[in-house]
Amino acid sequence: MNSSTDKIPLAITGDDVALGSHLIHFWNTEEEFERGVRFFEPAISDETQYCVLFGHDEANSRVLEILRNKGHDVDAILRHGRLVVLRRESSATETLAKIEAAFSAALQKGARAIRYLGNLGRGREPLPGRGADEVIDLESGAAHLALRYPCVIVCMYDVNTVSGALLLNAGFGSHSHAVSRGALRENSYYMVENPGPTFCET
Repeated sequence: MNSSTDKIPLAITGDDVALGSHLIHFWNTEEEFERGVRFFEPAISDETQYCVLFGHDEANSRVLEILRNKGHDVDAILRHGRLVVLRRESSATETLAKIEAAFSAALQKGARAIRYLGNLGRGREPLPGRGADEVIDLESGAAHLALRYPCVIVCMYDVNTVSGALLLNAGFGSHSHAVSRGALRENSYYMVENPGPTFCET
């Protein structure tokens, strides 16, 4: 696959996005959160697309509930391994290893595209490891993973609970594009840093 030509529908907006993209979706209202969950919907009926959901327990449960309320058979795609749910409970290094393991497993099962949806916001449990610094490391690592796998990574940021420092350093600093107010925009604050090799051979 080639990130310059292979695209998938973003579904949050009407845009198609290139595989290898790392995007941020800012949300403030319930409607904006549900809009972000639309990112998963095109994959549910397409057996060549796999999904990875990451975040604190409350956000993960909320995503699954929204999909179920829209009539999607979430339990079926969980059983078949086309949707993997990862909890926010370990360091950036450990979390990135789990994400990469999920991506590798998806490719082994025949995935042609992987959709990753991560949620950052205040959950019942504090941020793991070094807190905010851990999030910055996680986002930086995710940007590199995006270039190595046929995936699109969307990170949903709760602007009601995420600090200004995290919005600036982990949000704007690590994502090439942003979804805000229903539109996909290029992020002029993004700094590319040693992207490394492109997609893994399968």
